[in-house]
Amino acid sequence: MKRLLLFISFLMSLISLSAQNDYYMRQARLYQRDAEYYTKQAQGYDKEVANYNRQAQGYLQEAEYYSKRERYDQARTYQRKAKDAMNRAKSYKRKADNARNRAKSYMRKAENALINAEK
Repeated sequence: MKRLLLFISFLMSLISLSAQNDYYMRQARLYQRDAEYYTKQAQGYDKEVANYNRQAQGYLQEAEYYSKRERYDQARTYQRKAKDAMNRAKSYKRKADNARNRAKSYMRKAENALINAEK
């Protein structure tokens, strides 16, 4: 993704600006900015996924601890907390995937705008 951003930036610097080309260049810059926004958003969601997965792992360890000591009510509580954390991780993973797809879409739009600017 970073290579594609650099490539588009390089192409934008090479293209001469005229009245019609200027419009497409502005559009390409806007689309590129939107793609960067969604890429950063996806990275933030990925961090949340990692945090919830770590949290779920900790809850499972607690559940195992209480299960060995035959404190099954507490073990079930921690198993439920682990399941909730895993569900939250799945939810954030979906959000990250959607943000990445949006970023790809905006990169395609930026690429098309650059192609139109060359015409």
